[in-house]
Amino acid sequence: MEQNIPLAIALVVVGSFCYALSSSFQHRAVRRQVRRNAENRPVGFRALWEAVRSKRWLAGMALLGTSAVLQVAALALAPVTVVQPVGLLAFPWSILIQARLHRQRVRGRVGLAVAFTVASTAAFTTVSALHAVTQSALHGAAVVTGALVVYLLTLVFGLLGAKGPQHWRCLLWSSGGAMLYGLEAALVKSVIAFIRTADWKHSPLMWVILVALVIGSTTAGWMIQQGLATGPSEVVVGSTTITSPVIAVAYGIAVLGEGRLMTVGVGAMMGVFAALAVTGVVLLTRLDKSWQDRALLK
Repeated sequence: MEQNIPLAIALVVVGSFCYALSSSFQHRAVRRQVRRNAENRPVGFRALWEAVRSKRWLAGMALLGTSAVLQVAALALAPVTVVQPVGLLAFPWSILIQARLHRQRVRGRVGLAVAFTVASTAAFTTVSALHAVTQSALHGAAVVTGALVVYLLTLVFGLLGAKGPQHWRCLLWSSGGAMLYGLEAALVKSVIAFIRTADWKHSPLMWVILVALVIGSTTAGWMIQQGLATGPSEVVVGSTTITSPVIAVAYGIAVLGEGRLMTVGVGAMMGVFAALAVTGVVLLTRLDKSWQDRALLK
């Protein structure tokens, strides 16, 4: 399959909306089961099991699956350094969805922050697309080393999410899950590159990556549910949309060689636009404090 960057970007834009909507659905389902979780403790299996049996949670899972399928399709059409940053749009989508759910207007400063985030993301994506490589490099040792580094970081965030300060637990849990999601996207791109360039059916590394994808996606999903149980969905989506692209882009450049066509000036420009997009997300998390959990539980 040849590269088609415009189509890939369109698929991820739709996928980011599906992800934001799925997070809203699942947050409401999980919080109904753990509304007394005042200490933000990790949620037990029984509470999660009750939540995942609800129609609302299952609808969220269907949307999450749709988002994942669209992302995989996009990764087959474009480099991970182009695809993954577009996921930042999930947070502005989340703000608009929550406003719609609670019949509230998006306030002036919040609207400006949404527009700022979208514009910065679009600028980053444009620069990245104009300097995209036609084929990712693949080196087994680099793939494994990069994955192990991310797993170690995720373990640290998981421990902090379980034992750290209560008011940070939602952010820590969701950021840990987001690291795995970013790695998952990069590993999917690795698999696609492997299939295109190697005798993958007889390669042990290929099957190790596939096993890592299954374990990683399951663990990431569990960590995100812990985040949804210990804080608002806006924080979960915000931390996810920041952390996941950072991990995926870093992996794409450092491990998959997707920065081969980027000069120092281009890299600096991308860094500026990325920082502006992240700033927009941070502004949204600070500006928009109007939706409380009690409203989500009505």
